[in-house]
Amino acid sequence: MEYARPIIRPLSAPDALAYGSLRLCAIDEAPESFLSTREEEEKRSIGDIEARICATANQVVFGAFEGETLVAVAGLRRYPLRPVQQKGFLWGLFVAQAHRRSGIARSLIAAAVEQARAMGLTQIALNTGAENASAIALYRSAGFEAVEEEPDDDTAGEDEDREVEMVLRLG
Repeated sequence: MEYARPIIRPLSAPDALAYGSLRLCAIDEAPESFLSTREEEEKRSIGDIEARICATANQVVFGAFEGETLVAVAGLRRYPLRPVQQKGFLWGLFVAQAHRRSGIARSLIAAAVEQARAMGLTQIALNTGAENASAIALYRSAGFEAVEEEPDDDTAGEDEDREVEMVLRLG
């Protein structure tokens, strides 16, 4: 199915309910990708969600909208500590199942990169599951390079939570 180009914009307080719902869908689909559980997310108040998504000098969360429906999100956060304030972190990229493989994720990444440049950042880092080949391929196609993979030693055992860190250097 072909979709019209979504509208990409920073989220604001009125988007909190839609963001909370989409995040629960994301957790349901891939609970291993999140630090919090569905139960923890369900306990968040609208005020908590608003605080998470509203733009600040150090963070912005972008949403992709098809009409009035939020179908994808991605966040960009500047590292707060002075020695690394020129670096940012891409987090929470999620596209609703019906809208995948339509270019929305790529558009969200492009919006985050443009914002990072406007913030004066010199690089953007992200983490993704080492087994998530499609995400790794997407990030590579956007210019990210893998810089570190968690060791697969005996202490990890059959740990399925291995991640790869990727970085995009902004020139």
